[in-house]
Amino acid sequence: MYPRFFSLFLLLNVFTLSLLSQTIPVEVERATDKVVIDRKVYYIHIIRPGQTLYSISRAYNVPQKDILLENPNAYIGLQAGQALKIPFMPESAESVTPVSEESGDFIYHTVEQGQTLFFLSRNYNVEIDEIVRLNPGVEDGLNIKQVVRIPGNKVYITREGFPAEDDEYIHHKVDRGETLYSLSRQYDVPVRVLRNVNNKLIWGLKYGEFIRIPKHVEEYVDQVDPGDMSGEFVFASPEETDLVEEELVINAECLRFDYSAYNRPFNVALMLPFFYDRNYPVELPEDLDPEVAMQQYPDHVRTDSVLYQQTVPFLEFYEGAMLAVDSLVRAGVSVNLNVYDTERNPDKVRGIMQRPEFRNTDLIIGPVYPENMRVAADWALRNQVNIISPLTSRSDLLTDNPYLFQVTPSPAVELEQASVFISNFHSSNFVLIHKNDPYEMNMVEAFKRNIFRHISYSSNFDNLIFKELVFGDINVNIEQSLVAGEKNIVILPSTDQAFVSDALIRLNVLSRKYDITIFGLNDWQRFPNIDVEYLHNMELHFASPFFVDYDDTKVKHFLKKFRNKYNTEPSQYGFQGYDIMFYFLQAMKNYGPDFRECLPIIRTELLHADFLFRKSDYRNGFENNGISIVKYSKDMDIRRLGLNGNMP
Repeated sequence: MYPRFFSLFLLLNVFTLSLLSQTIPVEVERATDKVVIDRKVYYIHIIRPGQTLYSISRAYNVPQKDILLENPNAYIGLQAGQALKIPFMPESAESVTPVSEESGDFIYHTVEQGQTLFFLSRNYNVEIDEIVRLNPGVEDGLNIKQVVRIPGNKVYITREGFPAEDDEYIHHKVDRGETLYSLSRQYDVPVRVLRNVNNKLIWGLKYGEFIRIPKHVEEYVDQVDPGDMSGEFVFASPEETDLVEEELVINAECLRFDYSAYNRPFNVALMLPFFYDRNYPVELPEDLDPEVAMQQYPDHVRTDSVLYQQTVPFLEFYEGAMLAVDSLVRAGVSVNLNVYDTERNPDKVRGIMQRPEFRNTDLIIGPVYPENMRVAADWALRNQVNIISPLTSRSDLLTDNPYLFQVTPSPAVELEQASVFISNFHSSNFVLIHKNDPYEMNMVEAFKRNIFRHISYSSNFDNLIFKELVFGDINVNIEQSLVAGEKNIVILPSTDQAFVSDALIRLNVLSRKYDITIFGLNDWQRFPNIDVEYLHNMELHFASPFFVDYDDTKVKHFLKKFRNKYNTEPSQYGFQGYDIMFYFLQAMKNYGPDFRECLPIIRTELLHADFLFRKSDYRNGFENNGISIVKYSKDMDIRRLGLNGNMP
């Protein structure tokens, strides 16, 4: 019997996987010595096995959020032997151990994606020459995670206290759950203005701090920061809406969650279109011709080793998800996993959600098809249950539903992150090629605007070389747009296989004479008529939310388990099933079923994705913005470069 055909008959039963962790409380002994760091007094606590953030917080009588703010690495989790800075809350005058005052003279900035010397100079109000003097070698470029010293006595700190009265500003104290967007709506002030009058809010918006709200908004709306201009180009177009991100405001509820005290399993509903009924073989008359049978019973004429075609990808998703459940159960997580066959039938989804056991659901994964998801998402909104859209890239359902998570990013998100990466090559010769197809021009124009916007953050537009070619013009000559001896970045934002194939053939010939790098789309991987050698010759780059590195140790371990259990190789659906189930069960284990407000601090190592969930509006759901850049190299390798625009 074919294993998958057999497992299909078993998986639709409701079952429970339970293994409650047994945690022995470990007493936390307070440190006695204190030190001064950056003019603040701290205890230095060394973590012992079994100690938790909650128990350490109680021992020192310091809120968990304050410990996390001082120890960003603790967001990922605590490890035995790790040193924590615990803010000293004085109850009486006590002596402290002095340290060098030099530590108070600098701010130590960790470089993030897309940041340049120009960015650091603008945000800290420090001359570039001063940063270079303190950090020899940075004039050659910054590296991700590099630590740069910034003179502290020259930096305007937004954490300062504010006077009670001011003719220009309202001084607003940030409350829990507030974001820049919510404050923008409350005071009718654009987000970009709030950032500008509060030194760009480079530390983020945090609970308990005061920020300035301008009383006379009209004085600021039309102002442009001189550091944000090159020539006459203005970065923030008046037509553009403010980019709205959920700011990192620590939510005490999800940080206080203690799984060892939860005392019940997580109830998870996995809703996929298995088309169970279509996999039952039917009895046919013995004298019926096989070809006639295939025409009359296309969905049922099969052997035990063949499944209905539309069942296979979702069964693979289920198989990957089950391996994730197995891993977490062994780690002490208790799960009730209810598996449902939704087919492509909204009425069936409604029936499932009316079942008694469904009322206790903590998390819903699926359904897949938009018509099914709409029904399930409405139920999740009414009942305030987190629901995961695992496969579709349509983002329309996110509107006004803060409980919905979209795992597969929309094309707009992929283009945005591709633009971030392309902007790193701002000194190259850019050539944008399209065929002026009305169907694709919205994408082409959006791509172009994004590239210009991101280049503007780190480069002077006077030196930008950007050419646009319409491929349908019989007089167009691609070679005339290329520059010998320079890197030529050729951008082909098209999903038209014939057009892409024709353009690549011509460009590949020219690549023998010119240095050409192609930026294309993820869709090209599915084009059967493109010569893969061309892609490697011109080092194709594209943005993708998913990539499997078969040299990665975790991937090798997963492949071994998948082969042993299911006797077959996993496709992308198997990897997706594992990553989605593992990420969200781990999120519930660490922060409880209501983990949404803790998303900014959730970091989970996955197999083929890096989830980074953001929302465009505080009323909407979350869309995955975790995008990698994939490169076809000249040595015939395919590798993943930086995440979200990072250079390798």
